[in-house]
Amino acid sequence: MDTKFNLYLIRHGETYLNRYKKMQGWADSPLTEEGKAIAIETGMKLADVPFARVYTSDSGRTVETAEMILQQNHYSKNLSINRRKAFRESFFGSFEGEYSEVTFRKVAQDNGCSNSSELFQKHTLEEVMNFIKQSDPFRHAENYHELWERIDKGLNEIVSSNEHNHENILLVTHGVIIRHIISKFSTEFENTMEIKNSSVSVIEYFNNNYKVISFNQ
Repeated sequence: MDTKFNLYLIRHGETYLNRYKKMQGWADSPLTEEGKAIAIETGMKLADVPFARVYTSDSGRTVETAEMILQQNHYSKNLSINRRKAFRESFFGSFEGEYSEVTFRKVAQDNGCSNSSELFQKHTLEEVMNFIKQSDPFRHAENYHELWERIDKGLNEIVSSNEHNHENILLVTHGVIIRHIISKFSTEFENTMEIKNSSVSVIEYFNNNYKVISFNQ
């Protein structure tokens, strides 16, 4: 039987560390009041989408966002949230909690760039991920291979658990995770742009192929 489903990728709502423009990977912080409001708005936009399954990372900010989205959904009464470590945000090692500007200035300078804009213009997402690990004094930050290995594991679980064709699946996860998934399966979208909090990206899966339908809406 052919396997086909739509995967709705949603970034969590704005958190306090987002508001303060600090690095937030495995570190976690609660949603701001504005973050909650926008998550509810996203839920209202998707109220008539009948989701068959729901996945999040194991971070509180994605679970809270998913709960708010499902509260608005007309078909979500019996849905449970599957929390998966595979969909955690990238781990930034000793940069966790640091100001993002400080982190990326160091990563840029370590690699011959004057600022973060030049860094992302000259290098791929994969290269920047590897640079972050190299710039982390403890080398604890994840590199691209480590990150994609677990994302791929999570996606494979979603595929293997598919029971019915044309399912709609909700995945509430993180900006870096969404950016790398989109980058992996499409070259048509500007994947270095900021992934908006509570934004929706849709990917169609059909027989081992992923097609990006919309991005960062």
